[in-house]
Amino acid sequence: MGDERRGHQRITRASLIFAGLAVCLARGADAQEIGRDVTELHPCLYGDCEARGTYAADPFGFTNPATMPVGTLTYMSRGLFVSGSHFRFNAGGVGLNIDSPSVTVAVDPWVFQASVVYAEGGGAARSLPGTHLSLRTRLVRLATAVDLGRTALGITGLSVGLLAGVPGTTSELRLTSGGLSLVDSRESHEVGLTGGVHWRGGRRDWFNVGAFVDAERHHESMQEFDPMTLTTTEQHGVSNAWFARAGLSLLPFVPLGLTEAASPVSELLGEVRVAADLEHRNISALGENTRARQTGFFGIDARLLPDAWNLLSDYLRTSLIGGTDTDAGWGIGAGLYGNGALEVLSCNPAYSSRPLAKSLGDRVDVWSATCSVALPL
Repeated sequence: MGDERRGHQRITRASLIFAGLAVCLARGADAQEIGRDVTELHPCLYGDCEARGTYAADPFGFTNPATMPVGTLTYMSRGLFVSGSHFRFNAGGVGLNIDSPSVTVAVDPWVFQASVVYAEGGGAARSLPGTHLSLRTRLVRLATAVDLGRTALGITGLSVGLLAGVPGTTSELRLTSGGLSLVDSRESHEVGLTGGVHWRGGRRDWFNVGAFVDAERHHESMQEFDPMTLTTTEQHGVSNAWFARAGLSLLPFVPLGLTEAASPVSELLGEVRVAADLEHRNISALGENTRARQTGFFGIDARLLPDAWNLLSDYLRTSLIGGTDTDAGWGIGAGLYGNGALEVLSCNPAYSSRPLAKSLGDRVDVWSATCSVALPL
């Protein structure tokens, strides 16, 4: 019995040493920094990895709070939008489910929104062989925006918006190996502010320009077990992230006079939208160096069928949504919009693949669906 115990102790000690070596080797590679990679994925929690969610000036996008009056007041001056989003996020062996219900209230010229984000999942991180990574995040976000053209200021086409994360929510990261906890990290959300501006003008609002800045600052505490020395250390610090983005969104055929005729081709051309963005992100996490980079984004939206060719046009209109970026990321999706008696319904399924989070896998793949119902009051 004593020999068996000693044998078991030797095996356990050896497994701890091998786990420690894996962790130590992984730390030495600058490109394999899990903390910064997880922080970099923060915008994915509320749609910025979607095909449509990449454009700061897109009047129907998700990421710039200043676009809320455009996407809401265009259809009703007073009412509710109730929506739900689900994202399936895969990065290498790590899988994450993200759910986000939201309620948007329109009271012309103001729009208010409350949303909840819950994400949970885990799997094997590529940079740490033999370990299991688990993640869980809870966020509550409140937003407001106003169309200044509908106020006494009378600044036609200009909207501004502000989104704030409610302090006190948390994100948790845990790294284990063979049932042994190697890293326990807990991040308490302190500051999460996104300020945005959007302007539209021209015939049929063919020209759109927008920009927003997302500033994140959170307190992080981390307990780390060293299998080589069998000791536990604890660190406290702050993680910071800045995501700034500006861009254009255009209906290019409208100013060319190609959308005036009452024909299916003119109808299709009038629905074509192209967009381009430039993003700068700056990220620092506890115990890791700062990462900064710039990325360009390009996208297109287009109606698939004009009403004359669509047998279901009395009830449904469909669009194609696609985008790419200078890092070889891309996304494609569909816009399903109710018409007639069903005009209060809409749904946007999408798939996107982005070269993010290299410590987890080669690419981040996101399957998503956002559906909403409008309730005029």
